[in-house]
Amino acid sequence: MGQQQLSNTAAAPNGATFAGVQIDLHGYHPRDIRGAPLATILEQAWQMGAPRIRFIHGHGRARGKRNMSRGFYRTNTGYFGLSIRRALRRNRALRQWIKYSTLDCSDWGRTTVKLKRNARPTRTTIDLSVLPPRTQPL
Repeated sequence: MGQQQLSNTAAAPNGATFAGVQIDLHGYHPRDIRGAPLATILEQAWQMGAPRIRFIHGHGRARGKRNMSRGFYRTNTGYFGLSIRRALRRNRALRQWIKYSTLDCSDWGRTTVKLKRNARPTRTTIDLSVLPPRTQPL
């Protein structure tokens, strides 16, 4: 299953903190996430009362270059990020949980979007069993 951080704050690489839910999507293919799994994850994060959700999908820069580590050779991470962002922008059904105009793509390898406020959270964790098994080894 995907790694998740469900605390109110998570440490970022630059030392800043992130308030919200982080989900690591490494090892999945975009077709595994788009559609119902993405909608379910967003709904569950909203039910938790999280202020935002961050999808960590990989940077996808300089794919196939000889100086890249073996783990990044011929990966779909660049396509993956574009696919996640496209789904968040275009799927109108997701707008019941997200503020789609707050999509943050400024960091390589991760996409963050603010969630609408939930005054009465009903969930404490995210159930990642909605995701299929990873298609690529970590």
